[in-house]
Amino acid sequence: MVNWIEYPSEPRELILVWQAPPSVPDRLRWAVGRLGKVGGEPMFDYLNGEDFADLNLGRSPECLRLAGYSGYPAFDLKKRPDGGFREHVLEAFLRRVPLATRSDFSRYLEHYRIQQTTKLSPLALLAVTEARLPSDGFSLVDPLDPSANCVDLIFEVAGFRYYSAKDERVAEGDMLELEAECANLRDARAVKVTANGHVIGHVNRLQAETLRGWLTCRQVSCWIARVNGRAETPRAYAFLQVRPAKRSIAA
Repeated sequence: MVNWIEYPSEPRELILVWQAPPSVPDRLRWAVGRLGKVGGEPMFDYLNGEDFADLNLGRSPECLRLAGYSGYPAFDLKKRPDGGFREHVLEAFLRRVPLATRSDFSRYLEHYRIQQTTKLSPLALLAVTEARLPSDGFSLVDPLDPSANCVDLIFEVAGFRYYSAKDERVAEGDMLELEAECANLRDARAVKVTANGHVIGHVNRLQAETLRGWLTCRQVSCWIARVNGRAETPRAYAFLQVRPAKRSIAA
C-alpha cells in the first residue's frame, strides 16, 4: 500500500546543505546557507558566525573550506551583498527540479509520494524533493515548523549506511520508533531511529530539534518508505506522519 503525502510541509525557510565528494573522509552534511523570504520576496544568504557554528556542531567555516567547499555556483561567495542575494533566487534553485510541463513530471512527484493533484508552493516542492542532483553535493533541507499540527514528509535516515553494515536491515513498511537521544556526545539534540529494537540511524540534525518537540506534543508515526542505493552505500527513507495528539476523555 502506497502512503501519499496528504499534508506537505509549507516551509518558512530552507537550509542549503553541502556534502563533500566521497573521496573526502568527513561525510558531514554542512549547513551553508539559508533560503527564505524578506518582505514576501525570496532571499538567499550564506551562514556565518554563531549561526554557522550552531548548525554545524560547532565546526568552523575554515573546516568547510578545507573540505573543498567554494560556495553555491549561482551565488558568488566572494561577492555576497549586504542583506543577502535578492535577484533570481527562487529560479536558481528551481532549476534543480524538473519542469512541471515535462511528460514524466507526475512520475517524479510519485517518487516522493506526492499525487499530481496536490498543490505545492515552490518552497514546498523544493522541501519535499530536497532539490537533490546526482552531479553535486548540494540539497535543501526543511527545518520544519514546530507549530504545525498535521505534516507528512519523507526523510532519509542519516547514518543508515553505517548501521546497515552491522546487519541492521529493514524493509519497506517496517515500523520505526523515533526517540530523543540526549546522551549523544556528538549532538545533544539528536533523535535516533530504531527498527525492531535496533538503531538504524538518526533524523537529519537540521530537523531533529523540531521532531523532539513533536514527540512530546503530537501523535507521530513513522515507517520505512523505501530502501535503495548500491550494496556498499545503501540508503533508507522513512515516511513520517504527524497529527494532533489524542486527548484522553475524562470518565
